[in-house]
Amino acid sequence: MAKTLEAHDKLIREIFEGSYQFEIPDYQRPYAWTTEQAGELFDDLMSAMQDVRVSGASSQYFLGSIVLIKNDREPKSSVVDGQQRLSTLTMLFAVLREAMPQAADDITDFLYKKGKVSLGEKNEYRLTAREEDADFFRTNIQEPGGIAHLVTSTDKLEDSRLRYRENASLLLGKAKALPPADLIALWQFLANDCSLVVISTPDLEAAYRIFSVLNNRGLDLAPIDIIKAQVLGLIRTTAGETKSQAYAKEWSRIESALGRDAFGDLFGHIRTIYAKQKQRSTLVKEFQEYVTEYKAPIDLVDKVIKPYAEVWDFVRDADFEATEHAEAVNEHLSWLNRVDFKDWVPPALVYFKRFRQKPKRLAEYFQSLERLTYFLLVTKVGINERIETYAALTKEIERAAFGGDPTSLSTLTLTDKQKLEFVAALDGDIYRSLPKARMALVLRLESLVRAPGVQLKDAVSLEHVLPQTPPESSDWINWFPDEEERDGWTHRLANLVPLDRNKNSSASNYDFAKKKDAYFKGKGKASPFVLTQEVRSESKWTPKLLAKRQQRLVSVLKDHWDLAVATGKASGSAKS
Repeated sequence: MAKTLEAHDKLIREIFEGSYQFEIPDYQRPYAWTTEQAGELFDDLMSAMQDVRVSGASSQYFLGSIVLIKNDREPKSSVVDGQQRLSTLTMLFAVLREAMPQAADDITDFLYKKGKVSLGEKNEYRLTAREEDADFFRTNIQEPGGIAHLVTSTDKLEDSRLRYRENASLLLGKAKALPPADLIALWQFLANDCSLVVISTPDLEAAYRIFSVLNNRGLDLAPIDIIKAQVLGLIRTTAGETKSQAYAKEWSRIESALGRDAFGDLFGHIRTIYAKQKQRSTLVKEFQEYVTEYKAPIDLVDKVIKPYAEVWDFVRDADFEATEHAEAVNEHLSWLNRVDFKDWVPPALVYFKRFRQKPKRLAEYFQSLERLTYFLLVTKVGINERIETYAALTKEIERAAFGGDPTSLSTLTLTDKQKLEFVAALDGDIYRSLPKARMALVLRLESLVRAPGVQLKDAVSLEHVLPQTPPESSDWINWFPDEEERDGWTHRLANLVPLDRNKNSSASNYDFAKKKDAYFKGKGKASPFVLTQEVRSESKWTPKLLAKRQQRLVSVLKDHWDLAVATGKASGSAKS
């Protein structure tokens, strides 16, 4: 049975004299070490070599670890972590060969195994760079004379190829500045006394997990990089290198347009669209398992990733463009984006992808999706039920017979019982019971009470008008002498107002007259929030006033989310 994991401390000469044929897979980022890192590696090696010379002690110098995908007894090794170090070491070998002609044959063995020309054999290179850089790296680094040509070249180079030239020039300059005795000593020390911990596994996902645990340097490898490698590899196998390169460019274009984090999030949403259940394994594994187009990689890019990326771009930024209804669509999207979970995104993407050309339907759909989402948020529905609800909605949208009418989507419809539950939660202790929803709720309310078209400013904090701990002998105690009644009002909608600044704990307990003038102003003369301005127009803050204000504010949300229940239907059945 094949081993799943091996970890060995190996000398550099063991690693580069035939046990491994390293390949940098396409999902890796381009070579990125600058002269700072390359120079540090060289200087560290020289310092360690000098220490050994002075002390006379024989000890290995540890150069770090690499993570590989490698099967037993096969030299082919895909590099998951260690590209920068292995590439720079290869450059250093080439530099030493250039600086020490008398040792050229020995050093060449660390760069490639010479093929027997008379037997039709080709050279076997110890390291193969990423596909787009492989020929350049081989010609200018690994082949004899290549590095001398590279450092004197005036060709315009970019990205990894520019890094290769800059680092090669630095290393060659440092090497040529050494006395011959130091040069040979450095070569011998590097080959015989330096080591790497080589961690290998035959499984791609296991290698990635190991990399994630070991790596605390914030490198760029992510599940989408692994998926990219597999997809482009399949395209290369089925449609040829030219096609693969074209799709690699398109993939990079989409990733750049969205940004790396959002692009990664998109793959999670696509997985959910297909799986319709909570993720139980790694994204890579479940993407392969559930996304049906995965085995048809060109269709995967053209019919899944590309169209969903276009939709995801304006869903997450709420910047859909259309000749009509775009403003309404974007308003609902902006409020969906304020929710602290993203489970609503998959059915949003699916509906948008199918009915992008029907903006009126889009506006109706996202109005209903906003209501459903805030119901799940405010009533604190658990994550599993939430995922099941959105999965059911996705299934409804995907039906071939569905023509786009949101009113025919049963999952979007709230029963009378659910409406009553929603209203009860809105009318309750918002501040303590809904810490993740309270700011979004108050700002949604603010957006509904202000004049249409007036831009809403983000709040920095929420303030209790009636303080949470009012001082004894204050107006607050006179107005709310009953502690239970006072506590019952303190954390409800009517008593919460948005501020455009951080809270001031001492000002929070001012008497009402002082507090409303000194604290409920904005940074200028008036608060930018209508809810806050309303407080300043009151002379007292009493239970009677709060009851009236609470009824009005909850009614605003009830009207917006259509939560009215017909008389006699208050006991409507809940959805299963």
